[in-house]
Amino acid sequence: MNIQNLRYFAIVAKLENVSKTAELMHTTQSAVSKNISTLEEELGIRLFDRMGKRLILNDAGRRFLQSCERILEETDTATKDLRHMSSGGDNIIRICAASMDPHLFSCMHMFKLAYSNVEYRIDTLEDRYELPDINEYDVIIYPDEIRFRKFKGFDFTAEKYYFAVRTDHPLAERISIPVRMMDGLPFVFLRHKMEYEYPFHVCLAQNVSMDHINCVDARDHHRQMIANGIAVGFVPEGNAEMYRQDKRIKLLYLTDDRFTRAMKVCFKREKHLSGLAGAFKEYFMGYFNLKSESIQSSDL
Repeated sequence: MNIQNLRYFAIVAKLENVSKTAELMHTTQSAVSKNISTLEEELGIRLFDRMGKRLILNDAGRRFLQSCERILEETDTATKDLRHMSSGGDNIIRICAASMDPHLFSCMHMFKLAYSNVEYRIDTLEDRYELPDINEYDVIIYPDEIRFRKFKGFDFTAEKYYFAVRTDHPLAERISIPVRMMDGLPFVFLRHKMEYEYPFHVCLAQNVSMDHINCVDARDHHRQMIANGIAVGFVPEGNAEMYRQDKRIKLLYLTDDRFTRAMKVCFKREKHLSGLAGAFKEYFMGYFNLKSESIQSSDL
């Protein structure tokens, strides 16, 4: 069955008009009519009722349209995958993450031992102003926050925050810090557009009296503000290493469990995953002991 005929059929079914279909497809009305007639001859049944210039789907046409849409979707997906393979990009796993759990790196390392040709591309979620497109990534790891609710992910892990101060700050002598000792301090928070990072909302809920609130839109600027003694701040566990490497900064444990954010993970829909990405998803689930029935891939 000719794919081109199916495409013409699907468009005519939507527009109910041959001339509009011809205009959209940059062809003639006679070419559109010929494609429809050829398809009906192949199937041995009329798919439309002719009403002047309009072609209205009949019962057979409505039933066939469902199959037609599935065929076209599967064809487009297969074509996209083949083009991706021919371009040499089928060995790439694309990840977008709010922060990178050390265990995730271990998982990636173990997977590479089994699939030595795999390449990883990692983008940082918190450096983006706009939400990522799930179609651009195989995996997105994100915090369980309102602005990410469009993703249909599942519970992955919990990430705690540290309290970061300059090493000559009076609090640097401590190992941990309770909420009550945060009053009156100048703070720095990451902020994208009008969205503040998670600890800001916890501080508000706990009525922390903040002397000044500084805002930055990049992780390195956040680190520099703390390292230079301008403010104190909060650091997610997945980003803690870059702060520990800065000898001017000390990280303190937070005694309040509310400074721990739930993290979720979302995979691209099964039919859009490459063979290698599908294998990575299966390995990821096994590595972190996640059950397949709990997976909810994005509908985007």
